[in-house]
Amino acid sequence: MTDDRTPSRAPHLTGAALINAVQPWLHLHNLEPLPAPDQPGTRLGLSDVARIEATTDAFRELDNAHGGGLSRLAVVGQLQHVTHLTRTGTYTEETGRALFVAVAELASVAGWMTHDAGAHADAQNYLLLGLQAAKQAGPDGAGIGGHLMNCLARQANHLGRTDDALDLVQAAQYGTRKLRSGRLRALLCSLEARSHAALGHIEEMTRATGAAEQALADEDTTTTPGWAAWFDLAEFRVTAGVCEFEAAEHAPGRIGNAINLIAQGTTDRPSDRVRSRAFDQIALARAYVRADEPEAASTATAAALNLMGTITSTRVGDRLRELDIELGTAPKVAATADSRASIRAALQPL
Repeated sequence: MTDDRTPSRAPHLTGAALINAVQPWLHLHNLEPLPAPDQPGTRLGLSDVARIEATTDAFRELDNAHGGGLSRLAVVGQLQHVTHLTRTGTYTEETGRALFVAVAELASVAGWMTHDAGAHADAQNYLLLGLQAAKQAGPDGAGIGGHLMNCLARQANHLGRTDDALDLVQAAQYGTRKLRSGRLRALLCSLEARSHAALGHIEEMTRATGAAEQALADEDTTTTPGWAAWFDLAEFRVTAGVCEFEAAEHAPGRIGNAINLIAQGTTDRPSDRVRSRAFDQIALARAYVRADEPEAASTATAAALNLMGTITSTRVGDRLRELDIELGTAPKVAATADSRASIRAALQPL
């Protein structure tokens, strides 16, 4: 466990080292015994696990609304406390397995907040810790394990490691192959499509997008876990639109599909998903630039900057820099120049 005063010295894993690190989770059928406590202490029950889950839900809502910067150290502290309980508490088999699922969920939030704050090596450590907990949970940890693999793959995509992202998401699909079709399968297929699009595999992208749409349609919404609730129809449409944007690098005629899908998604996006709405507007602005619609791109850029003022997210800043680069390739018109000036002003350190 680390915080801002003791930064991690562990390397950020890539390539074969990263794939090797996630391999143990893929063998969920090998149910491991629960660990014996180091120093037997507090007796834990399912009510204690429920309180951990409620705390995790609260942190997840804060992350969605305000980004990872403000609450990250608090959730890391909670993760330290809960992992300590797994080593010192006593519990039944049922409670123990549920406890490790709860640890995995909390680690997913800690890892994602830390990734959002730009501390990528630490974020990866938390996500891998979560995978270890999901493995300890046994078959009940398959779902949250798949989500943690999704987080690792999204982090790899953000860092430009598309091959790693595709390897991770395909490993996640293998590890969750026995679960019912639904939102987890939809989000993994959607991420697979995005990785294929970035690599120029258009047929594979189209197949994976169709599989994601079908899995989302097949879902029983009464059983959706909290960690999967973010992947709704709005998220699917925006992701499909980003895939079309990537595909337009190879087939320029697809940029209209990108604009339509992203616009549909952001219209349906819940108002409390502020960071996601900022990403939507940035993606829409980039698509409008590619379509040679500078006024529309300017409007979307202004909307993204307005939303950015209410959140703390390094990733939003990264995406704005990508938009600035995209604007630099556009014709030199007033709207474009104004957008670039606004982005650079917003990204200036205080």
